[in-house]
Amino acid sequence: MTVRDTEDDYTYVSRRGLEFGLNIGLYRGDSWPAYFYDGSGMWELGDASGQIWGIEDRLLQLQQQQQTHPVTAILNSLTDGNMGWRLESLPLMQYRPAMMFGLKAVKFWNPESALVVSVDAMQMTAEGAWTLNTGQLPDQGQGNAEILTFPILGKERRLNVLLGYRTSAFMAEGVSWTFEAGALANALTVEENYIMLWEYNESQAKRLDLLTAPANGNGTLGAANNLLTQWGTGMYVGGGLDLSFEEGGNIELNVRACRDNMRLGTTDFKRWNGALFVTWMIPSQLGDFVRASF
Repeated sequence: MTVRDTEDDYTYVSRRGLEFGLNIGLYRGDSWPAYFYDGSGMWELGDASGQIWGIEDRLLQLQQQQQTHPVTAILNSLTDGNMGWRLESLPLMQYRPAMMFGLKAVKFWNPESALVVSVDAMQMTAEGAWTLNTGQLPDQGQGNAEILTFPILGKERRLNVLLGYRTSAFMAEGVSWTFEAGALANALTVEENYIMLWEYNESQAKRLDLLTAPANGNGTLGAANNLLTQWGTGMYVGGGLDLSFEEGGNIELNVRACRDNMRLGTTDFKRWNGALFVTWMIPSQLGDFVRASF
């Protein structure tokens, strides 16, 4: 609020009370947890409603028990129907940068001291490329084996709930430095893990799920769903610029680093993750702000 001194005729801004904001930006996850989706067969899901396969085991199961699956036809064509193929190499995995959306609530005691609660959601995609030795000679006659490269992907949902302390330092009129630190809880749900194969070109690619529900009586495997959400804890630090406007409301330009203890299946990953985002702190008198803007 703005307070006017009646004797010295000056104004100053005092920030107190509860404010709400919207977060939007980019989130980047550390690459090591992405290896949970690498198709190596070394990871355990820890959920009775699904299982996670290695690439080689899944292709063998497909060739032996699911003859009508479209990927079986592709694999038989690539390998000329023999079982001499093998997995040549596993992928190097990483997460794509993801969009982050969230809500923020701030309890101000004064402009330099506040308690912050944020809830942010991200949809993460892990990606890599694996190679298949078909056991055949290459078409061009160069080398002694045909090596083909195909993609592998994993998808998960992340939710971060943060509770921290915020302070700020005056920089110039309407501009302040901000600093935040606190604790967080993270929720993670594994959604998908699959490979793509094609015979002639990528536009004809077919999908093969590595994250499957338990097999039914005839050996057919389908994609798993309704997997458990797993929780972890951590801490975070952040900082940025707070820009205030005469009409009301604030825009914050933020950078954040989180030290997360995340649980994927039966494995814990303690890694640093980062976010670059903008926060719009909604004016308490939103209608007055809109009228002043237009």
